[in-house]
Amino acid sequence: MKQFRLWLIIIFIVVSSSIVNSLLRNELQAFEVGKFEFGKYDDFDEALAKGLTYDMNKLIYTTRHDGVTIVMYTTIPDPTEFQDDSEFQNKMEALVVQFFEGNDEEGWELLGPRGWTHYENDNFTSYSTFLREYDDAGNAEHSFNVGFGEVNNPEIDTIETTSHHENTFTEATMIQKGPYRYYFQIGEDAVVRGISVNGEIVDQQGS
Repeated sequence: MKQFRLWLIIIFIVVSSSIVNSLLRNELQAFEVGKFEFGKYDDFDEALAKGLTYDMNKLIYTTRHDGVTIVMYTTIPDPTEFQDDSEFQNKMEALVVQFFEGNDEEGWELLGPRGWTHYENDNFTSYSTFLREYDDAGNAEHSFNVGFGEVNNPEIDTIETTSHHENTFTEATMIQKGPYRYYFQIGEDAVVRGISVNGEIVDQQGS
């Protein structure tokens, strides 16, 4: 009788262990979004392949600021998010900026916000995001804004930005990627304007 009870206990332990392992695997799968994986990545190529929140369509620009590598890329959003506007979803390519910290020796880690916005404009689009990271004591480790967008009007030669606290405009970095043009600027961009080759304001957004 004791031996029979022992076998029942053993069977119960084996079955329980199998159920727990299955639940853990399901939980881990729930933390994956497409190719996105949480955690650190061995090198920057792996960070781009697995660390970005959205599948990258085109890599537009990378730069380093304040010890952080900034990545600007395009993605094709999930069409199921736009079931009520099939014409819009078929044309749409969203522009995204995300942040990585690290190096190939210690690994790479994704920081900051994970989202995108999109609108249409014949002259240029103007987006902004930011990075705010604090240590355990509440001290700021990284704190800066990024302005970026796509330049659609061929009459626009440069993009300039300014903040509410400045009286002068700063010229943004212009990026040519095939037939498409983009701009990128580190800093607050409350006002963004597109300037022609003759110095005329083609369009201004913000106030």
